[in-house]
Amino acid sequence: MTTENMAILFTDMVGSTELSQRLSADAADDVRRRHFSILRQAIAEAGGTEVKNLGDGLMVVFGPASAALACGVAMQQGVERANRGREQSVGLRVGLSGGEVSREDNDYFGDPVVEAARLCAACEGGQILASQWVRLTAGRRTRHQLKAHGGLTLKGLPDPVETVEVLWEPLGAAVSGTAVPLPDRLAVRPGVGVVGREAEVQTIMDATKRVTGGEGREVMLVSGEAGLGKTTMVAEAARAAFDAGTCVLFGHCEEDLATPYQLFAESLGHYVTHVTEAQLLAHVEEHGSELARLVPALASRIPGLPPSKAVDADSERYLLFAAAVGLLAMASEHQPVMLVLDDLQWADKGSLLLLRHLTATEHAVRILILGIYRNIELSASNPLLDTLAALHRQRGVSRIELRGFDDAGVVSFMEAAAGHALDEMAVGLAHAVYRETDGNPFFVSEVLRHLSETGAIYREAGGRWVARDSLEQMALPDSVREVIGGRVGRLGEDARRVLSIAAVIGRDFDFDLLARATTTSEEHLLDILDGAAAVALVRELADTAGHYNFAHALIQHTLYEDLGPNRRARTHRQVAEALEDLCGDRPGSRIGELARHWSSTARHGDLAKAISYSRRAGWLLHPGSRTVETDRRSRSGPGYRPGHRARYRPAPDRRPRLSRHAPRCRSKGHRPR
Repeated sequence: MTTENMAILFTDMVGSTELSQRLSADAADDVRRRHFSILRQAIAEAGGTEVKNLGDGLMVVFGPASAALACGVAMQQGVERANRGREQSVGLRVGLSGGEVSREDNDYFGDPVVEAARLCAACEGGQILASQWVRLTAGRRTRHQLKAHGGLTLKGLPDPVETVEVLWEPLGAAVSGTAVPLPDRLAVRPGVGVVGREAEVQTIMDATKRVTGGEGREVMLVSGEAGLGKTTMVAEAARAAFDAGTCVLFGHCEEDLATPYQLFAESLGHYVTHVTEAQLLAHVEEHGSELARLVPALASRIPGLPPSKAVDADSERYLLFAAAVGLLAMASEHQPVMLVLDDLQWADKGSLLLLRHLTATEHAVRILILGIYRNIELSASNPLLDTLAALHRQRGVSRIELRGFDDAGVVSFMEAAAGHALDEMAVGLAHAVYRETDGNPFFVSEVLRHLSETGAIYREAGGRWVARDSLEQMALPDSVREVIGGRVGRLGEDARRVLSIAAVIGRDFDFDLLARATTTSEEHLLDILDGAAAVALVRELADTAGHYNFAHALIQHTLYEDLGPNRRARTHRQVAEALEDLCGDRPGSRIGELARHWSSTARHGDLAKAISYSRRAGWLLHPGSRTVETDRRSRSGPGYRPGHRARYRPAPDRRPRLSRHAPRCRSKGHRPR
C-alpha cells in the first residue's frame, strides 16, 4: 500500500430512479450512456483517472486540484448543455476533496475519499461542493469562483468540514435566448489550461471585440507546425467569446477525406441544427432550398422546401454561396459570429472558394473568421496558397504564427501540469525536455506522459513530482515516433534514407560529409534537404553555409532508433569512411567524430582505429565515464556488438597529458560525464 496526495472527485446522477420509471428501459439506458459519456469526456480533457463506477456516479482522482475543479465545472456545463435538447433532463452532484490517501489495488482510501463522497451527497442538483483543501491547493491556478459555504457535518467524520461552493455558469448563458451551443470540439478546457499563449488569446479577443462593436468582418490566420497548440489556443478564445455572447461555429478538414465544402457543411450544419425555426423560415423565404445541398439538416427542419432555382453548375454554385453568406449575415444580426476553420491545409477547393467569397462579400456581416493551418505542410500545388495570397490583398486580414515554447515556457508548462512550482532538479528536467523537443507543446506533453507512465518521474507522498532517472535514458514515446515518422514518410523513401544517414552523423551535420556518405547526387541531395526544411524537419544554419541541424532532437533520435542495429553500425562505418575521405590526414577538430563513428561500427577489425582516434582525441575511457559512443540513442555501444560496452584506460603516465588536451579535442555534444 502506498500513500499519495491526490484530489478526489465524486459524482452522482440526480433522479435516476424517476428517470427509469418515466422512460422505457432502452431510452433510460441511452440517457445514462450519454450522461457518462459527457462525464468521461470532461475527465479525459482534465487529465483525471476514473477509479470506479458507482452505479449512478463515478469516483475520479487527479494530481492538480485545479484540474479537479476544471473537470467538475466541465461536467456540470456538459450535462446542462445536453439537457437543453432533451425532454427528460437529468441533474448532477459533484463533491471534491483531497489530501493524503492510501492506494491499494487501483483503489483509494482515507478521510479525503470519505469527505468527497459525503460532500457529493450533500449537494443539490447542479451544485459543486469542495473542501478547503481544494481551495487552498488550487490557489491562483483555478479561474473558477469559489464561495464560502460554511462548515458541514458529514456522516462518518468527527468534525465539521469547512466547505466552498464552486460557482459555474451554463455555456452561453451570457446571452438570453441563445439557442446555438458551443461546438463540442471547442467546449472543454485542457486540465493544465492554456499556458504560454496568453498574448495570442488576447489578440483574438481584441478582434472579437472589434467585430462585436460593428467594425466589420475580420480574418485571422493562425499558422505553425503540428503540435504547437493552435486549435487549443483558438478554443480558449472561442470559449471566452461564447460566454460573452458570440455565436461560435466550427468546421474542420481531414487529410484523406475530400468531402465537398466540408468546412461549411459542418459549421453551418451546426447552426441550422440548433437555431430557431423562425430564423430558418426567414432564410428560406429569401434563399429557398439552395442551402439544403450543403446542409441536408435544413430539409429536416423545414419540410416542403421549394425546388432549386439553379439552371446549370455556375448558377448552382452562385446561389449556394449566396445562401451560405446569407445565413451567416442573418446570424450576425442577432449576435456576432466567430467562425473557426481548422486544418485548412487539407481543405477542398470548394470550401476555399466559398471562404474567399465570404471574405469579399458586400453583405454586412459581423464575423471573425479564424483560419488554422500547418504552414509547413503546404506543397507548391496546394490550393490554399492561392487563397492565402488572395486574402492578404484584402483589408482586415491579420496573421498569428505560433512557435514552440522557449526554455522558460517549458518550465511554466510543467509547473501548470504538476500543480506546483518546480524544484531545482525538476527545473533541470524541464531544460532537458526543452532541448529535446524545441518547446513543441505536443512533444513536451507526450514526453512527460511517457516519463510518468514509465516511472521516470513520480509523485512523492507530499504531492510533488520528482525525477527518478536522467531524461537521456528514456526511450521515445510511440506517439512521438508516429508523428515524426509520418512527416518523414511524406517526403519519400530517398529522403528517409538520406535523413537517416544525417541522423547517424548527429543532430548537427554538414552537406559535404552527407554528400560523401550517400550515393545521392549533390543536386538531388539539395532538393531533399530543401524539402525537409520546408516541413520543419531540418534547418539550414544561416551563419554557416552548408551546415544543417535537425529542428528537434527528437527527430534525429527517431530516425536513428528506426535503423536496426546492423544497419546503424554499417551506417556509422559509412560515415566514418566518408569523414576520413573528407579530412584526409588532418582531421583537426573532427577527430572526436571519427572516434565516435569507428567505435560504433560493431566490427572487431575496426577496434584499432577506434582506439587510435580515441587516444588522439584525449578521451579518458573507463567504466565510470561515457565512452566514445556518446550518442545516447545508440544501443549498439562501442564494444562492437549490441549490449556490450568496451572499456579502455590509457596508461597512468599518459592520463594527465590526455586530460590537458581533452577539452579542445572534444567535439560539440560529446563529452564525458
